[in-house]
Amino acid sequence: MKSGRTALLSTFIVGAGQIYAGRLWTGIAFAAIFYGSIALMVIIWTGINQAFWGLLAAWVLIWLYNILDAHKGFRYQKPPCEKICPAGIMPWAYINHLATDSEERYPYVPFFDTLGRICLAPCESHCTRRGIDAPVAIRYLRAGVKTILPVHRHKPKKKKVAIVGAGPCGLSAAYYLSHRGYRVTVYEREEKPGGVLGILIPEFRHPQAVLDQEIETLMTLKFELKCGVEIGKDVSIEELLRDYDAVFVATGVWKPIKLGIHGEENALDGFDVLRRIKKGELYHLGKVGIIGGGNTAIDIARSLIREGHQVAIYYRRNIEDMPAEHENLEEAKEEGVEIIPLVVPVKIEKHKITLLRTECAEGRKGQVKKIEGSEFEVKLDTVVMAIGQHPETDFLKDLVKFDKNRHIKTKNGKTSHQKIFAGGDVVLGSATIAHAVGHGMNAARRIDAHLRGLPIFLVTLFRKTYSPKVRLLPLTETPRITIPHRDIEERKGDFKEVELWAKREELMNEAARCLACPLRYHPH
Repeated sequence: MKSGRTALLSTFIVGAGQIYAGRLWTGIAFAAIFYGSIALMVIIWTGINQAFWGLLAAWVLIWLYNILDAHKGFRYQKPPCEKICPAGIMPWAYINHLATDSEERYPYVPFFDTLGRICLAPCESHCTRRGIDAPVAIRYLRAGVKTILPVHRHKPKKKKVAIVGAGPCGLSAAYYLSHRGYRVTVYEREEKPGGVLGILIPEFRHPQAVLDQEIETLMTLKFELKCGVEIGKDVSIEELLRDYDAVFVATGVWKPIKLGIHGEENALDGFDVLRRIKKGELYHLGKVGIIGGGNTAIDIARSLIREGHQVAIYYRRNIEDMPAEHENLEEAKEEGVEIIPLVVPVKIEKHKITLLRTECAEGRKGQVKKIEGSEFEVKLDTVVMAIGQHPETDFLKDLVKFDKNRHIKTKNGKTSHQKIFAGGDVVLGSATIAHAVGHGMNAARRIDAHLRGLPIFLVTLFRKTYSPKVRLLPLTETPRITIPHRDIEERKGDFKEVELWAKREELMNEAARCLACPLRYHPH
């Protein structure tokens, strides 16, 4: 009834239905385009000619589309889980499909299975269900979701786009641009695609077979992938700018950050350690101390535990402030990884490290203060640094602007160079896989608008949106699912995946805990 009312309003006054429904800017955009073009036509009127009939046809199309758009009804209120998702996913929608055992498939999202395994899941931190008992297991429920396979839906375009980096950000951009019909070539300096997913993430968190399948699915869109090609060495950036209409830089961050302390050269780089473990190279590192608090530090510790090492992590803040994924941290504790908080290294020697105690307020943004005179030594055979990375962007030289950390400065994905776009960790710093996917998706949209010579608001306005078929379920008192894991002692002996998958009935019961906020609290 209400969607019919909004459509009726827009039939007589273009944009009125959208404004009435609370979709203010959409209504203003429709009205500005329709009535603005009429006003312009009146000003430059030269009589009825061929151009007039073309413009009249355009007016009719805009008027009809305005009525169709107004039929959407009242403004869609995004629930917290959707608002916070860096990848632009609508968790509540696919959860509702699972809860109702619907045959509807969720639109394809690159690396969807990966996000179901190693996402930080900020959606769960903001889940409305927390106000009742515990958040819905949103990340884990991705395992039971069916998605639509990617297909080409647009005619091939002549314009070409080069993407530097075949990690989750670069490949996501390649997917969306290929989907739009552009001729895309991805350049990757490693011998295989996947970025950190393929080179660093341990098998027990993210099996290589899952990544291979996801990349194979992406490649069905027929974009070109050139591995073993380093930009700035094998191919110059000038060649890319000459041969392509746009260049998207998604190289990630790989250069280790230095603390500048005495003896730091004696420590191993965390990324290098993970890379060698992933290759199957055995380590004989003895007693190991790892400096850091992110997923890299946790992944190194858990990997070395599996190779028989005694491992401890040293972190400058409180344990609860560690940026590592919660599940990853808890599993590490279960497996015997010792975590020593509120310490920083000040000197690294051959068989020992000198640490200084710290104090800081709760939260990751609190200032860390060193406690003078609190130094103590720990005997260690090996120290591994895992405190973060800088981007390696020397190949861009003076073409774009950087911030003080050498991250590329962008505005809506575009750099200071008219043909160069950038996204992912090379812009954000070390972020999540969800951020990488979201950046790739948004950059592709910006590049598409740029190559078509259209303002981004028009591309966004006329972009096809997903309207899920969902229904409200009764409020349940079912407790949150306990995610099954392999036996602790058993899993410490190998690199097989730790998490197990629950039965579909259990997944459906967990999905039924979702409140479907847009239906329950914004029933329009």
